[in-house]
Amino acid sequence: MPLTPREQKALDAIEQEFAQQDPDLAATFDGARPGRGALPFWLPLSWIALAALVPVLVVLAGVHALVPELPALLTGVLTVVLAGGWVVFAVRTGTSHPTPAPSPTGGSTDVRV
Repeated sequence: MPLTPREQKALDAIEQEFAQQDPDLAATFDGARPGRGALPFWLPLSWIALAALVPVLVVLAGVHALVPELPALLTGVLTVVLAGGWVVFAVRTGTSHPTPAPSPTGGSTDVRV
């Protein structure tokens, strides 16, 4: 839900005050924001992993089209091998989301005000 102009103005004032009080921490949080090319938060895959899925699907469709009499068991095994390989690849390539910003307390649970 977008902010109203009044809310956006208040948020901008808070961010500006925050940046003046602790410029280093503000820079850390600015770097933690996802860029314009980031995937939506509900899709934790990198663009590379999504692009790698296309050849996997093309191979599966091509084998099925070229060899229609292929036994179902062999088709299933091929699907599991290709899909499993893609899952391993997708996990190893990581996500496109940035790492979370460090805790303001530096990970300490001893917070004194």
